[in-house]
Amino acid sequence: MEGIIYKTQAYQEHARLLFVYTKKGKKTLLAQGAQKLNSPTRILAQYLTQIEFKDSEKSFVTLSEAKLINDFTTIKNDFKQTQYAALMLEIIDQLVVDRYHHDEIYDHLIQALTAVELYSSSYSFALKILRPLGYPLDLSADGRKVIGINIEKGGLVYQNESDLIDLDVKDAIILLKLTALPYHDLEAYDPDSMGKIKNFILKYYQYHLQTTLKNLK
Repeated sequence: MEGIIYKTQAYQEHARLLFVYTKKGKKTLLAQGAQKLNSPTRILAQYLTQIEFKDSEKSFVTLSEAKLINDFTTIKNDFKQTQYAALMLEIIDQLVVDRYHHDEIYDHLIQALTAVELYSSSYSFALKILRPLGYPLDLSADGRKVIGINIEKGGLVYQNESDLIDLDVKDAIILLKLTALPYHDLEAYDPDSMGKIKNFILKYYQYHLQTTLKNLK
């Protein structure tokens, strides 16, 4: 089985707990000796690392037959890139529970982490994952003139409607691209617009999921 380590925790004197997200959901692995400098598992038992390990039906197992798939070194060597990746792993940690379609979410996570524009793909992931979380944005227009997007209604605001505009049309177009385009087709969008979209996503999660994403603050 393969998975992404989304959180780690020191355990006893030399071990480490690895919280791993897989296509079957969350697993907790006990990595014996992973905190020792000479441990063969020290490198792969790190946060933001994709590994392969021996499968088990249990949710808590001892790490065995472990292999490194991707250590995301390029991301880890850049603070901002790490923060974008951390946003996605925070969503996995805080909001994904047993009842979801984990294979779909896992595929989204891998695609987003390996996209060229990680800044854009991290926000795209936060938006795309709203559907499996049960709170998707409705961005389907009905022919009337769109003047913006409202967080509370989770959708478009049309001309002559009184709903608060949380994102204007210019920024809504970029948000639509982030929601609809494949991760590897995303571009580096206008920084000012991305700043507004960042704030929009933060407030949307606060309102609909009662969660404050610390990597967006």
